[in-house]
Amino acid sequence: MKLIPPIIVLSILLVAPLQANQDGIVVRTATLYAKANHGSKRIGQLTAGTEVSIDTRQGGWEKISSRERSVSGWVRSYQVRETTAASTVTVEPESDSRGFLAGLASFSRKASSFFRSDKSNSSSATATIGVRGLSEDEIKAAQADFAEFEKMKLFASSKKRARGFAKKGGLNSIKVPHISGKKQ
Repeated sequence: MKLIPPIIVLSILLVAPLQANQDGIVVRTATLYAKANHGSKRIGQLTAGTEVSIDTRQGGWEKISSRERSVSGWVRSYQVRETTAASTVTVEPESDSRGFLAGLASFSRKASSFFRSDKSNSSSATATIGVRGLSEDEIKAAQADFAEFEKMKLFASSKKRARGFAKKGGLNSIKVPHISGKKQ
């Protein structure tokens, strides 16, 4: 019984170095950041197909280094794949073919920093990797669910509630001129 804790510590110490410095490849153009968050300084960019060494992982971020460009920094985990002698990695084309929902998710991640109360540059949010949108066949087969639509209407605000919210927040209304439909 007394040997179990030292054996666990010893095994962790022996396995930890094996997990560091794994070979990888950039699967889509990746911006390198100085720290593991979008608010930190941008160091540069690596194109898809660049071979890298994966040094450290932190949440949804990986610290990588490129031998051919002599640069290291943090990228999002989904932009890099581990490689082994037996593995093949598919590199995505440079055009962004992920679709509207993936673009919306990317925008959401970037915009979420505007709404943090602590205003720190740390990224403590849980990363979600592997989120996908609907395929073309799923979209074609989709059916309207009017019962769910009626439930969604319950979340709608009224003019009275909006005015109360604005008054409570000290917001003032302004008149904005209508934009004509004429092209100039």
